Amino acid sequence: MKSVGGHSRVTPWVLVTLYVCAGMMWLGAQAWVLNYFDVSTHRQSIRWQIGLFVAWLLVSSAVAVWLIARKSRADQVRQETAQELELVVRHAPAGMARVHVGGAEIVWANAKLAGWLGCSVESMAGQDFRSLVPADDRAEVEQQIGRLLDGRQDYFQALRHCTHAVTGKVTPVLCTTSRVAASGVRGPVALVCVLQDLSEMVGARNALTRSETMLRMALEGSGSGVWEWDAVQQKLNLSSGMSALLHYKGQDLTHDFDFYTRLHPDDADAVRSEIQQALEQGSILALTARLLCFDGLYRWFRARGQAHRDVDGSLLRVSGLLTDQTASREADERRRLAAAVVENTIEGVVVTDARSRILSVNPSFTRLLGFSEAEMLGQTPRMFKSGRHDKEFYDAMWASMHATGHWQGEIWNRRKNGEIFPERMSLSAVKDAAGMVTHYVCMFTDISDEKAREQQLEFLAHRDALTGLPNRSQFAIMLGDAVERAKAEQRGLAVMLLNIDRFKDVNDSYGHSVGDEVLKHIASQVQGALRCGDIIGRLAGDELCVVAPHLSGEKEAVEVAERLMAAAAKAWITPDGLSVVVSVSVGICLYPDHALTTEDLMQGAHAAVYGAKDRGSNAWCFFHEDMTQAARERLALEARLRRALALGHMRLFYQPQVDLRTGRLTGAEALLRWHDPEVGLISPARFIPVAESSGVIGPLGLWVLGEACRQGQAWREAGLPDLTIAVNVSLHQFLLTDIAGETAQVLETSGFPAHLLELEITESALAEKPEEALAVLNRLRDLGLRLAIDDFGTGYSSLAHLKRFPLDLLKIDRGFIRDIPNSGDDMAISSSVIALGHAMGLKVLAEGVETQEQLSFLQDKGCDFFQGYFCSRPLPAEDFAQLLEKAGAGQSLVDVLGGDNGVRG
Repeated sequence: MKSVGGHSRVTPWVLVTLYVCAGMMWLGAQAWVLNYFDVSTHRQSIRWQIGLFVAWLLVSSAVAVWLIARKSRADQVRQETAQELELVVRHAPAGMARVHVGGAEIVWANAKLAGWLGCSVESMAGQDFRSLVPADDRAEVEQQIGRLLDGRQDYFQALRHCTHAVTGKVTPVLCTTSRVAASGVRGPVALVCVLQDLSEMVGARNALTRSETMLRMALEGSGSGVWEWDAVQQKLNLSSGMSALLHYKGQDLTHDFDFYTRLHPDDADAVRSEIQQALEQGSILALTARLLCFDGLYRWFRARGQAHRDVDGSLLRVSGLLTDQTASREADERRRLAAAVVENTIEGVVVTDARSRILSVNPSFTRLLGFSEAEMLGQTPRMFKSGRHDKEFYDAMWASMHATGHWQGEIWNRRKNGEIFPERMSLSAVKDAAGMVTHYVCMFTDISDEKAREQQLEFLAHRDALTGLPNRSQFAIMLGDAVERAKAEQRGLAVMLLNIDRFKDVNDSYGHSVGDEVLKHIASQVQGALRCGDIIGRLAGDELCVVAPHLSGEKEAVEVAERLMAAAAKAWITPDGLSVVVSVSVGICLYPDHALTTEDLMQGAHAAVYGAKDRGSNAWCFFHEDMTQAARERLALEARLRRALALGHMRLFYQPQVDLRTGRLTGAEALLRWHDPEVGLISPARFIPVAESSGVIGPLGLWVLGEACRQGQAWREAGLPDLTIAVNVSLHQFLLTDIAGETAQVLETSGFPAHLLELEITESALAEKPEEALAVLNRLRDLGLRLAIDDFGTGYSSLAHLKRFPLDLLKIDRGFIRDIPNSGDDMAISSSVIALGHAMGLKVLAEGVETQEQLSFLQDKGCDFFQGYFCSRPLPAEDFAQLLEKAGAGQSLVDVLGGDNGVRG
């Protein structure tokens, strides 16, 4: 028998057993031979036995010699193998150890392993292998040993580390563990561990990792990402840095990124052409284009790459870098713009080195200073010194520069021609990374014109530009000083406000240029008529004001006023020889008789000048308290009116409009009423003029329009019969607001039908601006509502214009109805208006009908409708609803045949 390695497996006991068996077989063969030859004699038998024994000895000796020779050869082979193994174990570059399975005691170990552990080979025998060479994953090793012992695998590998006992150096190793069996014992009884040093491999891997990390950091720091197009697999591979470059937040950039679809449309054709050319010619791919990033913004990128081909020239892959160049392009653009700004700015710019030597100037600098660039290069700005600033000025400037790195202020410099001029200069220091000054940048602007304007503005701030007289603000200061002096001296003074009469007619007749000359002439004449110490100023377009101090009373004030009026009345002769004569009205307010403060004196003079104008032109008037009381009342009424509108104190009353033929209700006029919680009802005659002059009429008229439509729709929804609701529109509301747009909005909001709404516009509103009025009326008619002209006959409208307006109704003013039948003129006018309205195809309604005689007259003249106290006073909405119920029942509100109507309140 031989082992797998060719060594004999025959033991001595096996040889003895085989030898005994062979001897017994030999004896049996001997007995057979003797029996076969029938050897009977004793001597002959002995010879045969001796012969056979000798033969046995020869045969067995030969076999023994052969076996001994074979065993010697086997021992020699075994000894050589053992020596080889010993040499391998001793000199192998790997650590080796034999370990018992149970307690992991080391049976033997080689010097390599002992060297890693820093101990002798002899000292390792019997030690725990698991402690000396611990595994990185002990649980995994235990599991692998179990699989090794039950025969499911022949070996396993695990990572372990050896720590030098003296130096503490850790050697990472790969441990390959296999099982071995002891002679004469079945099954695995020991483990052989072969440990391979991984230090170089780990070092190389760490170096590779460090290189990859450094490369990645370099790419990320440079804003670049790596891309590769695998032409064989038709697959795009992207580095992790590409996600940050493209602002990608998903999980699979390779799947979601399509290069060509994300190209900017303006760059797509050029990029395709460059890629095709680079692949065909085998050149370096270098292109710049805009890509749509995943945050929805286009950014500039620079792509560089190289194609890789096999030996046959077939394309394998294309790889390269992608770099975000948005910031650099923007920086380049900013630098380009900055350079363009410096070159083209109107401000002078000069750059010097740290020693103030001029390095460069822009064209504006040469233009403003008069020097050429060649004349200034290498020089210092001291060549521009004007001599107007002393050493302390420059010391303070450079102290600020050294402290803050910046100085800004005004400075005087000198041009090449010697002219000294003011400039606003900004000087800044440019420092390097170490904080050292390397350059100075100076920017300046010539402010000569600005200084001139400042002087002019300084003049205009206190003087009137046309006449050169003190303006309102300066005059107020001068008046205040005069009042203080009068108070200290206990003397009187007069404030006289001169308002030019009909100055608007001068401007309209001769033009504003002539008007300005007339105004300058009057100012000059009045200024020439002043006494010594008098003060004059221009307050407004046609107002001059004079302060006359040291007056003893009203008589002396009148003398001064009449002298000023006479001076102003002197004619101004135009260049064409035309004489222009104007007069002034003078309002006089005395200190201390009428007022004690500058504000009260000015207010009193204004009030007095209106009193003078009420007396006619070229008149004077002293101030008295009643003049301001009316103004105060108007202001108080305006404030209360605004508050009433905000608090809902306004109410609408409705006056019926009746058909003169049937006596039935056809419509209602919405009339505004103000019920003040403190004083009760306030007449519209008081608050409507205030509303028109203050601008409140706009929101107030809009409220009336909205409330009337809302109430009309409420009646309709309550099942009451339809009727036309008329709403008055003031002149201000008609011409100065968007009445058409506001009406459309109100109709839409309220739901009230447009054909049931009637807007009443006064004749004066139509006569004021007929063309604009026509445009507004056409827009209103397009809405589908009715239009009426109110108070017809009181204005001065042209019939030529009137017939163009898209009207539906004429309303005769109550002033023409009131005296019928006692006034023949009113009867004639009313008859004419009715006939005119019918001739124009319009219906006619008479206002203010209060008697049966008036009603009968209107019936005889063919008037269509009327309203007035004869039928009913204006009623609140809840009372007017009763009339609607009566109309809905088919009842007449007025007996048009002459009976009493029964409705009047």
